[in-house]
Amino acid sequence: MSNAIRFLESMGASDSLRAASDYEAAVRALDVESAQRTALLDRDAASLAGLLLARPTMFCMILAPDEGKEDELPDQADEQTDGDEDHGEKE
Repeated sequence: MSNAIRFLESMGASDSLRAASDYEAAVRALDVESAQRTALLDRDAASLAGLLLARPTMFCMILAPDEGKEDELPDQADEQTDGDEDHGEKE
């Protein structure tokens, strides 16, 4: 993992770098390429992503089913429908 990514990770986990002067001092102290340092100082996420060969935007989503509802698989739904038709009048 690059030093720039470690820095961003630590910044997100801590409130200590919220002040502009603290942030600038921390970035200047990093052992990163000058282009990465400039992107960090400018807070230019798109440039930094390009320099790190990363995606400019990434999302993480977790979808959880509603509690108490059981989802039926399509095959199960078809079997239940077929079974209901057999309960009609007998010939």
